[in-house]
Amino acid sequence: MFNLFKKRLLLQLVGYFSILSIVTVLLVAVSANVRSRDALRRSAIDRLDVATSLKESQVTQWVDNQRRDVILMTQLPDFLVNAEITFTKDRESPEFKTAIESLRKFMTDVSSVKPNIRQISILTNNGITIVSTDKQKEGKYQPLGNTTTYFTRDQSRVIVPNFYISPISGKGAMTFAAPLSNKAGDRIGVVAVDLDLQGVDDIIRQNTGLGNSGETYVVGRLAAKNILLSGAGADNQEVAKDIKSEGINAAAQGKDGEGLYRNYKNVPVLGSFVWIDNLNLALLAEISQSEAFEPADRLARDILLIGLSSAGILLTAVYLIARRISQPILAIADAANQVSGGNLNSQAPVLTEDEIGILAIAFNQMTSQLKNSGEQLADYSRTLEQKVEQRTSEIKAIIDNMVDGLVVVDGEDRITQFNPAIAGMIGVSSKAIANAETYKEIFRAEEISSIINSTRENPRQVFSAEFALPDRRTGKAVATSIFREIDRVSGSSDVVQHDHGSSNVAVESSAVSTLGVAYLGTVILIRDITAEKEVDRMKTDFISTVSHELRTPLTSVLGFAKLIQKKLDESIFPLIQTDDKKVKRSVRQVSENIEIIVSEGTRLTKLINEVLDVAKIEAGKMQWNMDTLSITEVIDRAFSATSALFEQKGLAPIREIATDLPNIYGDKDRLIQVVINLISNAVKFTEKGSITCRVKHDHQSITVSVVDQGVGISESDQPKVFEKFKQVGDTLTDKPQGTGLGLPISREIIEHHGGRIWVESELGKGSTFSFTLPIQKTTEGDGKAPIPSINFEVLVEQLKKRVTFDRQSEEPNTEGVSKKILVIDDDSSIRSLLRQELEAKGYTVYEADNGQTALSKVREVRPDLITLDIIMQGINGYDVASILKSDPVTLDIPIIIVSVLDDKNQGFHLGIDSYVTKPVDMVILLREVDLLLTNKSATGKRILIVDDNFVSISLLVEMLQNQGFVPTTISPQDDLRANVIASQPDIIIASTKLAQQVQSLRAEQSMKHIRFLLISEG
Repeated sequence: MFNLFKKRLLLQLVGYFSILSIVTVLLVAVSANVRSRDALRRSAIDRLDVATSLKESQVTQWVDNQRRDVILMTQLPDFLVNAEITFTKDRESPEFKTAIESLRKFMTDVSSVKPNIRQISILTNNGITIVSTDKQKEGKYQPLGNTTTYFTRDQSRVIVPNFYISPISGKGAMTFAAPLSNKAGDRIGVVAVDLDLQGVDDIIRQNTGLGNSGETYVVGRLAAKNILLSGAGADNQEVAKDIKSEGINAAAQGKDGEGLYRNYKNVPVLGSFVWIDNLNLALLAEISQSEAFEPADRLARDILLIGLSSAGILLTAVYLIARRISQPILAIADAANQVSGGNLNSQAPVLTEDEIGILAIAFNQMTSQLKNSGEQLADYSRTLEQKVEQRTSEIKAIIDNMVDGLVVVDGEDRITQFNPAIAGMIGVSSKAIANAETYKEIFRAEEISSIINSTRENPRQVFSAEFALPDRRTGKAVATSIFREIDRVSGSSDVVQHDHGSSNVAVESSAVSTLGVAYLGTVILIRDITAEKEVDRMKTDFISTVSHELRTPLTSVLGFAKLIQKKLDESIFPLIQTDDKKVKRSVRQVSENIEIIVSEGTRLTKLINEVLDVAKIEAGKMQWNMDTLSITEVIDRAFSATSALFEQKGLAPIREIATDLPNIYGDKDRLIQVVINLISNAVKFTEKGSITCRVKHDHQSITVSVVDQGVGISESDQPKVFEKFKQVGDTLTDKPQGTGLGLPISREIIEHHGGRIWVESELGKGSTFSFTLPIQKTTEGDGKAPIPSINFEVLVEQLKKRVTFDRQSEEPNTEGVSKKILVIDDDSSIRSLLRQELEAKGYTVYEADNGQTALSKVREVRPDLITLDIIMQGINGYDVASILKSDPVTLDIPIIIVSVLDDKNQGFHLGIDSYVTKPVDMVILLREVDLLLTNKSATGKRILIVDDNFVSISLLVEMLQNQGFVPTTISPQDDLRANVIASQPDIIIASTKLAQQVQSLRAEQSMKHIRFLLISEG
């Protein structure tokens, strides 16, 4: 039924009008009823108040009249004389009998005149009835109890009468009693008058003006009960019953009022009640609510009857009008249904000339246009299908003939599309690929699974990875996702294959943030890069070789330039004392030229180092010293290293570093290199203002930003700043400032740490270079803290310094004895440079140009120290070091490697004592020489290691043994003191967790010679 109502316009119009009419009539009827009932209520209450007020006055007047009659009786002379005779004369005397007869006749006459008087009696003071209208009571005892209202003449108006239920008549009654006094004023007896309440009942029963159901009644309190004393209920056995109602209870509490309630008969009434205080009675006047409000209810019924009749008539008219309106609309709807079913020839009938007729005409025109459009669309669709089919064939031909392999994987890991090239590339037949249930059956390399998972987790990014192909070939896979963008606001979606190009710069926009993503699949392009890898390897080897070959002559140029500069400044220039301006100018020019040679040599050294860094990163040979560190320390070190740049250009360094930053895990030196590079670039391109370094904590990473106020970078140049050897700006008018390798190296360092680096800039407003670093996470799984990494190079250096301190404090002074140093290098200029520098320090220098000659020289001159090059003809430097450190005779000779190769790990594993790379910084070299020559031999030094990291222990033990130490190990759970007493070590290496035990050992007198090294795990 409801569905039919929803579908029929005619039913809706009639139904809505019916509901509206009925609701309107009901509202009018209810409103009229409420208002009329309120008016009738006020009118009835007024009438009831008048009734109660009038009857209260009449009842009070009646009671007062009865009291006056009794007082008057006690004051009649004859009555008093006869009464006195009855009290004073003998009962047998004639006077007594005469008096009795006179009194009886008088009381009988009074009773006949006063119908309310039921009985009159004269009693002695002791309660004996002398004479009564009821002869049966004469001579009997009649006490004056609680039901008797006794009063004197003076008290007649203040005494409240007592009402009771007569045991004889069963109706309400009251008894008045007054004293009889003689002439002397003495009380000689009592006159008692019993009254019924017929007079009160006559007053109460009159309901003039209260309608048919109006009722007035009196209620008194007797023995804690509300007793009906007078009223219509007195004839219905209601007397002596405890009656209750809201009005009775309120009046019994001494309250006056009115209201709607149920009376003692449980009939809804409208009542008015008063409490007659001087009579101790409640007077109530009530009328039934049905009678009181009958006019209002009749009015409401009349309104409903008239309203509904009118609504019915209007409903019929509405039905006819609605039918006339709905028929043309239904005809148009029927035509529309036929059109929607495909019948475009259907026409709507034009039945009227009003708006509906215009609608029908417009519908017919629209149908005609739709028919024409449909025919055009069909033609266009056929043409489009032909073009799509043609284009699909072309794309399939392109994909099938691609040299690179193409694979499409859906969300359930199935291969849905592939081209023939992939089959030959991975050595699997096309049939096997087509029949595979998942891509993992075809691609077993973990790299493929990894990039597919990455595209699912980050659909908007492009991922690449290299993996092994059959026949020792290398493939590179580039993957991007196919996903549906879902608008969170409208819910619409589009299928997208996201193409980010080759840039790794993250771009975010407000439009993307409002879109959700539904992953559909992954497209993977696989290319055989074996030849490219070989070319890249050859390029890397070439760069490395050329850079290494450049370092050797550069070491000579830079070293001799510094040596000449030093000799000129110390020995020659001070001797030239002349006023000749030409000589002074020549001296100044020579000094400046030497300074230029040193400066340009240093710049060339930096260029070579950067080229080598790039080669190492590309070859995967970069050494990383990863450890827990504070980013604040990195920033402080970088600002300290670049402070001179700020002073030169007068720029203000500003630091905005958030508090309570968490630690990160990384290579401190490499991160400092990145920050220094960003700061130096900012200073380089900023002429005035400030450079701001901002560090903030964002979710699971730390973001570092370097903000300058320089010239800025154009939007087209921004993607190029991270490319190798690229200089942004106008290279024809602007002199390149740098190698173009700083930012590419920085990007490689940051990406190795799991972060990303990007630039935001605007021409003329400055640039902001930012990078993120992931926060160090606590290791989970077994619940143990991560095992700290140990920087063995630093640790061995600490041990050497400890031993050096011991030697300086224990050995006698050997000043004046020339130390012998053997310089081993195949480059004569390097040997000459080192000879001059070392001899200037007072050392005796010997030379060897190859490994064989070096071994002979060592046995011949027994040097105190050896400097050793790595790359030499015949026996290389590593072999020489291995032979010397394996021979007990030469084991204790310190060896410093001076080489273009930067491979400190291998050197330290062989037991060499120091490592200096070319071009040589003579200050560092001479410091190492001085340190090692003053160092006591480590041979025989006992070292006790307390640790439970067995991997680290084995590596540390190997390095210490190569350095000539004698290491032993124990667990932190072992008894440290007992082991120290047993082994008597020279040095103890332990964790800071054992600081308390170490402190107690230090306090013992027998262990004061032991040196302690505590390793922090933070």
